[in-house]
Amino acid sequence: MIKRHIRRMFSYFSKIYYLGEEVKRLKDGRIKPQVETSTIAVIVLFAFICGLKSFNRLER
Repeated sequence: MIKRHIRRMFSYFSKIYYLGEEVKRLKDGRIKPQVETSTIAVIVLFAFICGLKSFNRLER
């Protein structure tokens, strides 16, 4: 149920704020990054939306 809720919430934000299009345009100066900039941006944005104050809390 939680996964479905998260998926629906992300879909909503994507439609309303055009996240997919905006995030794909993000670039940074790294050479051969292991993780794409868009992936990092989505994770940070999602954490902000959910009110996560620290990524260390995910380990608990």
